[in-house]
Amino acid sequence: MELSGEKLNKAADYAEANFKLMWKLFSEEDRGRILTGMDEVSEDIRTIVRDSYIVDSSPIYWLEFPLIGNPCTDFSVGYYAEELPEQIHIVGENLRDKKGYFEHFYKLLKENDKHNEVCLEFDVSAGEIKRPSYGSIPYMVDDFTISENKKRIIDNMTLIDQTDRIDEAISIYDKSPEYWKPYYQGVSDVRDNLPMRITWLLGDDCKQVYKEDPGQLKKDLESVGAAMPDTTIDQMLEVLKLEGTVELQMDLAKDDHVLSHIGMCASSDYYYQSADPMKTYEDYLKLAIKWGIADERYKCITPENKVFMIPYYDDEKGMIHKRITMGLYILKFKWSQNGIMPLKAYYFMKSNKMV
Repeated sequence: MELSGEKLNKAADYAEANFKLMWKLFSEEDRGRILTGMDEVSEDIRTIVRDSYIVDSSPIYWLEFPLIGNPCTDFSVGYYAEELPEQIHIVGENLRDKKGYFEHFYKLLKENDKHNEVCLEFDVSAGEIKRPSYGSIPYMVDDFTISENKKRIIDNMTLIDQTDRIDEAISIYDKSPEYWKPYYQGVSDVRDNLPMRITWLLGDDCKQVYKEDPGQLKKDLESVGAAMPDTTIDQMLEVLKLEGTVELQMDLAKDDHVLSHIGMCASSDYYYQSADPMKTYEDYLKLAIKWGIADERYKCITPENKVFMIPYYDDEKGMIHKRITMGLYILKFKWSQNGIMPLKAYYFMKSNKMV
């Protein structure tokens, strides 16, 4: 049963008001202006928040901003499968044809009780607010073997109308070394070359391989079709020397070649468990400052999450609280054939109703 336009608009109003509250908390001490160039939430981001909202859900939002140069931000919206409602109602008409995409992930959760994440990425800085890239973690999180999860990859690519790319999605994982753990996968039909994002987690066992034989990293990259200059390889090895799991990212073009940009993300989810998370964060920033890809604005954020309990009146439950959590998600190092690019931070914001 479809919801009326009035109910969808009311849900969109709630999502927008909720995001504005989170933005206000994020922007304290002039952080919004310093990091994104905005004091108030832009109309573009408000539009995305409204259009992408699934009624009765709790999305997670990410701001993606550079830590040097002109402040700006891109924007992503994510949904955890365990938090999706049983009935999917998407506010924006531009996204309603992807209803089956979300229903599929809800079904996966019901079948095996495993965490799956769906992500919509919008290139706001390029003016794109209606057509997102679609990404997901299409496998059981405690099983990093592609052979056990090919069906999920096939389902995912089918749901986003990319059936002609199923073979390459599977084969690039098969080509990679066993100590690269397959992770996030996404596709953009908006960007040039229709890139498909492929990522792996590089943990302690992988780092030990490169510590013992630094030359192996270049060989491993070439094995999946990613040839990078030696100066880039040296910098990637420096990132891998620091504490924490690193997420390796690359993009496949429609014609099956690896595009020239490669990323390495240091995730707070991993290095925050260290004995001194602030030191680990600063170690990554020291590299970035040494390479001229970050400036002093990094001091506006830390790896420690912030939690706010906000009183809230709910039409059905009366006076309750919202639990708002925000913090650094990842730091992203990125290289092209011309060298290293500005460091980016991904900052998350999430609100949950608490009885």
